Amino acid sequence: MTANGPMPGQQTAPATGEGIREWFSWKVNNVGIKPQLPENQQIPVDVLAKIIYDAANGHNVGDSLKPLPEEEELGQGGSKPYEGLVKLVRLGGWPTEFPENLDEYQESVLQNKTWASETEKHRAEIAPWVWHHRGEADVLDELAKSADQQVAFDAMVEMARLGIIPSPGNENRRANAAFVVLLRNRELDDFLATMRQLEDRFNHKYHYPYIFLNDEPFSKEFMQLVAISTTSNVTFSMIPRDHWSLPDFVDPIKAAKAREQMAADNIIYGGSLSYRHMCRFNSGFFYKHPLLQSVDWYWRVEPGVDFYCDIDYDPFVYMQNSGKLYSFVIALKELKSTIPTLWQHTLEYMLNTNASSDLMSYFVSETGDYNLCHFWSNFEIASLNWLRSDAYDSYFRYLDQAKGFFMERWGDAPVHSIAAGMLLNRDQVHFFDDIGYRHEDFMHCPDTKENLGMKLKCQCPQRKNFDTSIGSCLPRWKSYSPAEWTPRDTAEALRLMEEKNLVTDVTEPHIVAERRQWYNVFAGF
Repeated sequence: MTANGPMPGQQTAPATGEGIREWFSWKVNNVGIKPQLPENQQIPVDVLAKIIYDAANGHNVGDSLKPLPEEEELGQGGSKPYEGLVKLVRLGGWPTEFPENLDEYQESVLQNKTWASETEKHRAEIAPWVWHHRGEADVLDELAKSADQQVAFDAMVEMARLGIIPSPGNENRRANAAFVVLLRNRELDDFLATMRQLEDRFNHKYHYPYIFLNDEPFSKEFMQLVAISTTSNVTFSMIPRDHWSLPDFVDPIKAAKAREQMAADNIIYGGSLSYRHMCRFNSGFFYKHPLLQSVDWYWRVEPGVDFYCDIDYDPFVYMQNSGKLYSFVIALKELKSTIPTLWQHTLEYMLNTNASSDLMSYFVSETGDYNLCHFWSNFEIASLNWLRSDAYDSYFRYLDQAKGFFMERWGDAPVHSIAAGMLLNRDQVHFFDDIGYRHEDFMHCPDTKENLGMKLKCQCPQRKNFDTSIGSCLPRWKSYSPAEWTPRDTAEALRLMEEKNLVTDVTEPHIVAERRQWYNVFAGF
């Protein structure tokens, strides 16, 4: 299935090249125009978008194949036709009028000390860069409820043709959920490929909305090409500045020196400040974004990932009805060189809060150390209400004050995972075995040899399944039996850690010695 109906032999398509060229051609055919495109011609994404616009407006589609002037951008620089490709509007209830100088506007918002709440301030700050496109599915669903029986009937027929499940038969199964996507304009092509698969495999039926977040404004090209790739609602927004910047309590000079040292020792992303901003944002701020305040569930999606299996049920509703609060598809070990003191800070926090659960033992070795297992957070479906809870937010704020996101390189995956171990029980976390998924070189695919149903639903490539690799923590998950972790266990783990620390040279801070130890281990990674 495509976003607008079936296309034989084409379940998924890359963001450039033949696959997406065929898909765009199909979209053009859907509006009654059948252009003859040259065989085997590599057509850029922006030109393909123009083909749709020209076809829909009765223009000569052949002219679409002419290259655009270099100085012109999609929807800008005089390319007026692209502004009509999709209708981007302001969100209802948000500010709609702004001065010409948006930089001055943003500064005035940030300097204003009279805001009733942080959310209100952030809402005003990012409003000029918030745009929304109402998807075809949402429009048709509203028409299907019309009092005019002919209008309602026509809308239902069109929804059936497009494969859209109408809410009258779906309203009790739909969750209050959204896809949350953090990415930049340059990642457009990679994301279009991922979005095509996600729509084909799942969302062409359920039409959950997408929320796109960026630390810089999205381009019109980006917003238009994403919007025409789905019949669901899409909303684009900037990230508030204080969600993506060094906090006042972090010394920028010391943080820069820490990055230089990690880069010199070849720690992956060790020298990157933007990567640290991303990890901190995903650990403790994305769920505070104004666009997510009324949403209960999120599915994190990243550009360039693959989905290999048809998902013929609603994972959001499954989580909701089963009492699950967090989920994953890949579990692996973290590099200790990136988190040398995360476990010690966590134990100290747990001791102060008397934390207990039956899941924490999954993350602890026999010696009381963190075993480095974590749920890889580039795919996660989870409860936003859990992340917004005082329990989770308190843990994040404690870690934030410890400065490890910048003085070390703490990732959001171990933070989310350890928080789940501390605050949730085993039966509140779910492994989605039936969702085939790949991120970079790490792939999970269900066992299709023993399950004919899964074999028919999945198209997994012939590559090694990470589930059985040495670095995978999935075997431990499958064999794990819930074991109650109590404050006494926390105290004992902290005692063992302190005993080990006694061998550290007392003339230097423990954090320095610990960092040096693991830099040496992972040098050349």
